[in-house]
Amino acid sequence: MTRVVHLTHSKDLRTGGVIEAVLRLNESLRAHSIESSITDDPEGIDPRANHVVTHGLWQWPGTVARKHFLDHGIPYFLFPHGMLDPWFKRTFPFKHLKKQAYWWYRQGRILQDAQAVCFTTEEERRLAQGTFRPYEAKEIVTGLGVGDPPGDKAKQLAEFFNEFPQLKERKLLLYLGRMHPKKGLDLLIRSFLTDCLEGETLVLAGPLKKPDRYLTKLLNQTKGMEDKIVWTGMLSDDLKWGSLRSADALILPSHQENYGMVVAEALSVGTPVFLTEKVNLWREVTKAGAGFVAGDDQSGIDRLLEDWRTNRHAGMRQASITCFEEKLHIRNCAKRLIELLNDSEGRAGVKSG
Repeated sequence: MTRVVHLTHSKDLRTGGVIEAVLRLNESLRAHSIESSITDDPEGIDPRANHVVTHGLWQWPGTVARKHFLDHGIPYFLFPHGMLDPWFKRTFPFKHLKKQAYWWYRQGRILQDAQAVCFTTEEERRLAQGTFRPYEAKEIVTGLGVGDPPGDKAKQLAEFFNEFPQLKERKLLLYLGRMHPKKGLDLLIRSFLTDCLEGETLVLAGPLKKPDRYLTKLLNQTKGMEDKIVWTGMLSDDLKWGSLRSADALILPSHQENYGMVVAEALSVGTPVFLTEKVNLWREVTKAGAGFVAGDDQSGIDRLLEDWRTNRHAGMRQASITCFEEKLHIRNCAKRLIELLNDSEGRAGVKSG
């Protein structure tokens, strides 16, 4: 039997999209009769596992996966999850120098010895190649995604509007994610408030506890605008899916976004998306006719808001669902990874019992 263990430095859902991606991939592998598990414990590798999948860079998972490979011959696959994006190099040059030193010391060899380095989009693969030197990796674009939307649509909508009754009968533009400077929320808020029309509401959904300087600035920026901008806090389960179903559109104004699991989730329920060209899924979205894309500066966000206000996305519901099914469903990634696992077993003689 093929047994896979995923290594991730944290299982905390508040840390962002990596753990969401790991959970969805783990579920899909299990649905394909692969014995798959997740650990955030460096000592937690199942001794029966014959494959390791490590997620992210710079933390212990890659180091542990490579050591396990060197000690026991168990191959590992590595998902960078956007951590090779040159945006970080440009934005945090001092941190980049420290990471480059670590790359020479260890991280570069972790990529080099991986059975495959798995990228979620062609854009991620392309961007990764010039960030650190030397760069050597067996590159594979596997995709990523989410599963079918869970639960009952009517129940999810009822729960969402019961929690936020002021949002009924309004045209909702939804942002759902972390409140982080790279997300471009300052640009979004400024653009939305510049020309807000009657009946429009911007819904900002994400963690609000322990606000940092950036989030505090955003909250102050929207004081007195409660009729136009609603902060919901972190949404999960039916409340989250209710927000995605009730939204007229989803917007992701990010300066850097490797994949954007929430994009796949929105498209899965037929909600069109408005993205910057720094969201690596933008090519898939525009090719499918499931949304609009612009630059990640103020003029770009203004253009996205103008497109939304003039309803250029009207009639994109079916295209959104088709884009999800054909490009962003997690089963596609799981099937590709299973092919890689089987190929690895065939070439390396990994025992599958």
